[in-house]
Amino acid sequence: MKKGTSFFYISLALFTITLFSCKLKMEEEDLYDKPDAHITENQVTLIIPKVANDTKYINVYRRDKQTEEVINIGMLYHPLSLEPDGKNYVYIDSLIQKTHSYDYRVRYFIGGEYYYSEWSDKIYIESTYNAYDNSVNLVYRANSCSLIYEQTDYSLTISGTIQPPDFPEYSTQNFKPMLIVKSDKATQVFEIPAIANTTKIALRSLLPADFLDTNITFEGIVAQKNIYEDGTTDILEDNDSNNDGTPDEEKLNKAIIWTAPTSLNIVGAGSAKTVNIPSQTGTTGLDYSRKAK
Repeated sequence: MKKGTSFFYISLALFTITLFSCKLKMEEEDLYDKPDAHITENQVTLIIPKVANDTKYINVYRRDKQTEEVINIGMLYHPLSLEPDGKNYVYIDSLIQKTHSYDYRVRYFIGGEYYYSEWSDKIYIESTYNAYDNSVNLVYRANSCSLIYEQTDYSLTISGTIQPPDFPEYSTQNFKPMLIVKSDKATQVFEIPAIANTTKIALRSLLPADFLDTNITFEGIVAQKNIYEDGTTDILEDNDSNNDGTPDEEKLNKAIIWTAPTSLNIVGAGSAKTVNIPSQTGTTGLDYSRKAK
């Protein structure tokens, strides 16, 4: 596998912060300059300044001014998402609805720390624009659907019907269903096999060590699209020369697109809706090195 895989780009190694074109503001909190937001008939284009050589990735947040709800709609990886000018990133938000107003901010991950920008100017989506009507569902719908937690084998089972989003790109651009898991340190998404009724999710094999032996909650599901370094959304496309279903070399992630999240009722997790999944050895396992080097 070539150097600099997508795993490398989400690792949490520490780097030295080097500031560039945007100056850090000293106000109530330290905020970078707001992204520029531009509206066309069917998308909002965000121009996000590069602020540090050691940026690992950038989260993009959108606030719907009708509800004041803030959601994480995407991630840009540095430096793959940099424009040719080397000074800016571009994020395209096409999952917008008519007669809604939005503003945006970003969060830079630099040197193991998060740094936020100010909120952008507000963008209003005119009813005459070629955006989505409010009748189009841009998220999963899970009325009367639950996740059943089974402690005997630490699994989740989908009980009921989850309807996928209605927008055409959901089925043509490799959007995947992701489970949102929260611990006291992080909130991450993990790909699940399907959203079909009775789908069983083996949590011990799905979750990394950071989400085992600690209290976690399941925040719901979200649809995710990966955009790779070659501009495609398929990690196997033009990359599986021996046809074994595995990429010859892992493509690098350039960007991730998320829909808005959908909450799910959790059954079997008690009134706190919190579970603790032990690792195979548990926290009582002792450090044992067979041979000294």
